[in-house]
Amino acid sequence: MTTTVRGVSWRKIVLGAGAALIGAGAALYVSGVPALLLRGYLYGLPAYEIARSRDIALTRNGQTLNAFAHKRALADHATRLITTPNNDTLYSSAFLDVSRGPATIDVPAFGARYYSLAFIDAYTNNSAIVGQRTIGGGGARLRVVGPDWKGEAAPGETLVRATTPQIWLLARVLIEGPRELDAVHALQDALVIKGPSDSAFPPDAVPAEPNGPDFVRVVNQVLRDNPPPDADKPELADLRKIGLGPDAEPLSAWRNLVWRIGFPLARYALIKGTEGRFNIVEGWSYTRPAIGDFGTDYSYRAAVALRGLLALPEIEAIYTRPAEDQQGRPLEPGKRYRLRLPPGAPPVGAFWSLSAYEVEPDGGLYFADNAIHRYAIGDRTEGLTKNSEGGIDILIQPDRPAGAEAANWLPVPTKPFALIARAYLPKDGLLSHNWRYPALERLDD
Repeated sequence: MTTTVRGVSWRKIVLGAGAALIGAGAALYVSGVPALLLRGYLYGLPAYEIARSRDIALTRNGQTLNAFAHKRALADHATRLITTPNNDTLYSSAFLDVSRGPATIDVPAFGARYYSLAFIDAYTNNSAIVGQRTIGGGGARLRVVGPDWKGEAAPGETLVRATTPQIWLLARVLIEGPRELDAVHALQDALVIKGPSDSAFPPDAVPAEPNGPDFVRVVNQVLRDNPPPDADKPELADLRKIGLGPDAEPLSAWRNLVWRIGFPLARYALIKGTEGRFNIVEGWSYTRPAIGDFGTDYSYRAAVALRGLLALPEIEAIYTRPAEDQQGRPLEPGKRYRLRLPPGAPPVGAFWSLSAYEVEPDGGLYFADNAIHRYAIGDRTEGLTKNSEGGIDILIQPDRPAGAEAANWLPVPTKPFALIARAYLPKDGLLSHNWRYPALERLDD
């Protein structure tokens, strides 16, 4: 079987790469450039994905800088802006730029309702999270500043210091169901940003389907606009050899060629290697403690940008994904599975859910349309039935189960699919990884 990358034969790519490189810096390529290019792709992908999303919002969708755009309905199969959306919260998204001065944000009183405001830097790290866990539900005024800002918050303000001047602010507000739409919309409308209306960094065109040189151009601009941390200096010193870095020179002819040839191969390598970057226990793939604040773990940061852009740190939410069933077999389209959750599980302080996604060829995960328009099951799903032990049996299959079992049905597509369990404000058992999800049971051969 011939593997393809976006419809291009892997064999043809490899043969074409070898032919094209003859007489074009082949000696440098053979001496380690492919490994360095892969490192460059892994380092730069999160920055590229943030820049791409920013470009879509500000130049194509008409969103205003330093202002919220509110998602008024729960995510469904038509939601395609970011991979792995949830079906538990309404999103409010804003792209902040505090390079010309601070921004202030009024946060209304949420009471006991779960909410969080995640301030994500240009490299997908969570600079700060403001929400039920950190300040409670009484409301607040935030002063958001960049890493070099000198000054103090005014009386009554909470200071939020971002690690880069460009920030993606994503607010999540829990909604119990359609009956709460008006109440949650009112809370969204009360989230108000005041800040500079212009940016020191004009938007740069970001192709949705880049080639290698496009990728380098965009990432280098992000690096110039958002100085990376000192811990990145050793990596960037190496990557400068292939034209990646805030002070890198324009790509030479051979670097341009190497990036054009190597870029699809690097993406292929990341897609194929993503599963190995997670810890698998009883068939479930668990995130690493570094999720959401990655430090210098660039490969893990890239894997999360591909599979779950804007992931929260574990103290706020834990994401898990079954990679195989109880017999060690990969999840197979068209098969039926059962997840037996014991009473009171998983242990959370806010809420939990299990979502089903279709897997796109580029590795992205999105909800799939289904007959009952159910994309997730959780502790707020109406009509769930309990088994004789007081736990919940979730049936995961393409076709509707017979009888009363349909109440606990999570539809999955007949094409490759993925499941993601979310646990918001996880309790100690989950945080310590002493509590684990039970293995999926496959119900047919």
